[in-house]
Amino acid sequence: MKFSFEVGHSEKHIVEFEFNQFLGNLSIKVDGNDRINDFRTFSFKLIKTYEFEVGNEEKHQVKVEKIRKLVLAGFRKTKYKVYIDGILDREFEGR
Repeated sequence: MKFSFEVGHSEKHIVEFEFNQFLGNLSIKVDGNDRINDFRTFSFKLIKTYEFEVGNEEKHQVKVEKIRKLVLAGFRKTKYKVYIDGILDREFEGR
C-alpha cells in the first residue's frame, strides 16, 4: 500500500507512506526524507500507531494508524487513518 498526503497551510509538506504487506517493510517519508522505517512480520496488535511532527515554523502533529484484520491479515485489505493535530483528516484502504 502506498499513499501520500499534504500537511500544512502556509508551510506545506508532503508525507509519503509505503507498506509492503507481504514483506513487512514500512516507510514514512516527509519531503522525500526518511522519517520512520519499520519492519513488521508478526504482531498480536491489531492497531499500530506512528506519530511524528511535521514543519519548522508551522508545526503539525501527524498520527497514522495502521489497522489490520484479525484473521489472515496478510491477504486482506488494511485500513489506514491519518490524523493531523488530533483530527481525523483522511482514511485509506488497500494492500
